[in-house]
Amino acid sequence: MPDINEDTLVEQGAIPPTDFHDKIERIREISDYDLEWQPDFLERLEKATDGLLFPEDTLRAVAAALRAGHVILQGPPGTGKSSLARALCDAFQASVFPVTAHEDWTVFDVIGRLELRLHSDRKEEIVPVNGYFTESAIKCANTIVKHFDDPSEPQAEWLLIDELNRANMDRAFGELFTVLGSDAATPITLPHQRDGNRNLVVPRRFRIVATLNSFDRQFVNNLSQAIRRRFTFITVNIPDRKPEGVLWSSSSEPAPLAVQEFRLVVRRAAIRTAKRTNIGEDSNEQQLADTYRERLLGSFGPLVVSLFDLVERVRYAGPEQRIPHLPIGTAQIIDTLELFMLRLLQDGASDEAAAGLLDWAVSVKLVPLFDTDVVAPEVLQEFATTLVAPFNKATRRELLGIVAAGTHFVE
Repeated sequence: MPDINEDTLVEQGAIPPTDFHDKIERIREISDYDLEWQPDFLERLEKATDGLLFPEDTLRAVAAALRAGHVILQGPPGTGKSSLARALCDAFQASVFPVTAHEDWTVFDVIGRLELRLHSDRKEEIVPVNGYFTESAIKCANTIVKHFDDPSEPQAEWLLIDELNRANMDRAFGELFTVLGSDAATPITLPHQRDGNRNLVVPRRFRIVATLNSFDRQFVNNLSQAIRRRFTFITVNIPDRKPEGVLWSSSSEPAPLAVQEFRLVVRRAAIRTAKRTNIGEDSNEQQLADTYRERLLGSFGPLVVSLFDLVERVRYAGPEQRIPHLPIGTAQIIDTLELFMLRLLQDGASDEAAAGLLDWAVSVKLVPLFDTDVVAPEVLQEFATTLVAPFNKATRRELLGIVAAGTHFVE
């Protein structure tokens, strides 16, 4: 009996191909395999999200939503939505195909198009180019087959879309409405592909995980009800307010989420500062990070506490208060502390000058967030006049500058 190699078995349909790009219609052969649920999934989820600030209930909710279908993580900027999305993919043993949405997206960017290519020999050729959705679905099929051969490989590849509402979803994803809204093996026709390679059946293991900025309403598009029905929306919010009487520097365990955020911000700011200042052969990045962390918790501790007190005032301001409400994300606080430390080290400033430099860092990192159409000018002005040291100079001046510009608020 003659030997039959793998290519022959693939061509005969006995086994699926390892690359479906030229055999798109054969994805149907492996499309019905659903996600594998690992018995140790919750342990994997805990490990993947270690160091992230999310309530356990949020993690379990989004995990259940991903088992059911496509998910959108919505919330203010800087709350860790993208980090959570990637961590969830790790927990589900899925690799990611990351893209960032754009207002110019059309069906050609999402499904595919024909492009004219010029080769090195000056010959022109029209070639099919897959859009983001098509390419990620094909890669997912390839990944599924690799997982069959080696269970340690990812079980799927998912499309990760950042800033989903930057795109006009109805214009870009309109042709996918039927597929996204059904569990049936409904094929998508790919007009840019050749005959015999045009009908794509999306694997059941495929997911879209998207992030959505729910606070900034400028330069974004609303999502229609048709699109919303095809996703599960999970809110990723700022941490809950610190309980009354608990200190930011509390060492109690288990710590409230707000205190965990305080610790994480200090640690991340110290690590990032160390990375940027770790120069010279004798430098030790970890030792630098430990030194900077000790300074932020020690001599600069009261300044860091004043920063968190300021953020807390605006994060949780209610309608009855004359304080602007802004859900400032964890990322922005880390950025502010990092900038403060870098300026301090660069200038060789004394500890006595630190208050002024933190005031400056807040004025250039956090104050621009108040230049938004959701804050009334009279409230912003009143808030600015109530600021006390160390934020009663540069921070106050920049806030009053926004009020004077008069372009941030529209009735």
